[in-house]
Amino acid sequence: MPSLWIGNFSFEDQLLGRRDQSSIIQRFEAELTPCLAAAASEDDLILCPKIVDEGFRTKLINLGFAAPNFISLKQLKMNRGKITELSPWGWTDQIRDLAQELEIQVQSPPHEAVLATNSRSCSLMLSRKLSCQLPGEMEVHSMSELKRALSQSTFADGFVMKSEFGQSGRGQIMSRGNDLSENENRWAKKRFENGRTLYLEPKLNPVNEFGIQWEIPQQGAPALFGITSLNSGRNGQFTSSTVNIQLDLFPELEFIIEKQQEACHEIQKTGYFGPMGVDAMVYVDADEARKIRPLQDINARWTMGRLAICWASICFPGKKNVTWAHGNSDLATNAIKTSPETIGGESVKHQTWCYT
Repeated sequence: MPSLWIGNFSFEDQLLGRRDQSSIIQRFEAELTPCLAAAASEDDLILCPKIVDEGFRTKLINLGFAAPNFISLKQLKMNRGKITELSPWGWTDQIRDLAQELEIQVQSPPHEAVLATNSRSCSLMLSRKLSCQLPGEMEVHSMSELKRALSQSTFADGFVMKSEFGQSGRGQIMSRGNDLSENENRWAKKRFENGRTLYLEPKLNPVNEFGIQWEIPQQGAPALFGITSLNSGRNGQFTSSTVNIQLDLFPELEFIIEKQQEACHEIQKTGYFGPMGVDAMVYVDADEARKIRPLQDINARWTMGRLAICWASICFPGKKNVTWAHGNSDLATNAIKTSPETIGGESVKHQTWCYT
């Protein structure tokens, strides 16, 4: 049954009903969409906002991969009768509207469940309920409450402040101290004036971060899809995922998986089903003791870590420590480029690579 894959990577914005995208975000989505090929099947179609160079599909075939076809919006109308399923990055009303336009009967999780599950309040609520809340993690509702919180010794080494919704470092601030800069003060004040809640947590000293991938069915037990090592830049933006890591280096994963499985069961009760990624961390405290944060961020959608698992199985099947990285240069001598050379006749700036 052919499925149509859609790279709505600005998922959180769509979820909140924001339909206008900047030209930068539009270009980012166009350049990243072909990477969905790693998850698709040969009979599937990938909806591309801009034309993908033909050499990319040939390259996938040369890797021994039964590559899907890349189609434009114009070609989509010609193929509408052949499509039986939609596979979006994440479920939004815009995706449901497209399904209706294409006359495809889809089973999708309710909007309310998707919205709630992807919120910061959900991960905080579940952390409290499952007795694994990060010390110092809290909600703040005003500037006075924020400044009072930051005066605590918990935040002496820095803090992370997040909006209700965000992705890959967007919608958050990271600071190395507990004083608000002028820009940080303005950022927080604007959100409080708009009636928003912010989520405050101490800056941690990580040993390793994990992007743990789950599949939540409508019926039955949630299933573990895979474990990746999650790598981020200084501002929290995703840079790469490493697959098939040496798990015995992190005995804490047993507890993390246990808590995340409990969280998955709770999320399933909301009506959400489909792919989900839950970030976690092993970190060290001021005394160099290893600590665990099982529920860092919850993403009820596809994730870069899940795509990394797919790319690793294509580029380096059976190999250990395979990394799928986002960057503008070759990162290793054996790196395989997993992006097209051009999109819409222009060179791809947001390039991706797979290497060991």
